[in-house]
Amino acid sequence: MTAMQSRVQKILAQAGLCSRREAETWISAGRVMVNGQRAVIGQVADTESDVIAVDGRILSLRLQRVYLILNKPIGYTTSLKDRHAEHIISELVPSKFGRVFPVGRLDKQSSGLIVLTNDGFLAHRLMHPSYAVAKVYEVLVQGVPRRTHLARMTRGIQLDDGYAKPRDVRVIRSESNQTLLRLTLTEGKKREVRRIFEAIGHPVMSLKRVAFGSLILGSMPEGDIRPLTNREVKELYALVQHPQKQNSTNRRDDRSSEYTQPRLAERGVRYSGRFAISTRHAKHTVGNSRRNSGRNYR
Repeated sequence: MTAMQSRVQKILAQAGLCSRREAETWISAGRVMVNGQRAVIGQVADTESDVIAVDGRILSLRLQRVYLILNKPIGYTTSLKDRHAEHIISELVPSKFGRVFPVGRLDKQSSGLIVLTNDGFLAHRLMHPSYAVAKVYEVLVQGVPRRTHLARMTRGIQLDDGYAKPRDVRVIRSESNQTLLRLTLTEGKKREVRRIFEAIGHPVMSLKRVAFGSLILGSMPEGDIRPLTNREVKELYALVQHPQKQNSTNRRDDRSSEYTQPRLAERGVRYSGRFAISTRHAKHTVGNSRRNSGRNYR
């Protein structure tokens, strides 16, 4: 399947006519035609060369691509429609952007960076584990994980639905009863970060995604949304040009130039064995000495 080919129900949904499930109902009812022939569920069409009609009206497939970044607040469900959710992220998307869908998920109690788009080709590749797109999280956990716990995480942890192995784990700051860490994952299992820390006995108190691929959340306020620049879109496409080799040895030893020790030193991070410890202040307010241990996390 090429970049211009998609299942007919997906094309109708991306065109903003209906949901994918409703599109299947339209197809079953005979309302959708492809090149003059009645469409069937699962049929693939080319948006460049095929003529698709709904109720006799030819569908315009010149869809303007939309790419957005959202800083999701806590309390919002990563869904476009959910009658059981108190708040959903589609409430934060202005109607001028049309129908877009989230690339991946963050659970209700997590915050941070979410990409939304109507570009199904890019979204699929960004989420597919074979392209190993990095997602970075700042995680506040109960207690202070031992070095043996961190080493276990880098070796990988067996979860109920498969093996979870962070690409990078580092301590930012810790005190007597809580620790702030930065965790990099290239997979997308449900509630993966929370389950990893539960497995080592340090439940998550706060979870925020601060980077997705080449995108960095930075100082963007919670609830804000903005279009990606052309450069940012090109950088995302560059990340998913080719699948990554799934060699566990290579992944374990992989340290890009961004995370070499000289670079870490420039950013105020010192290296202790296999784990980097930041000496700079992070956004989360956690006391960094016994004198500050009474400061509350906000």
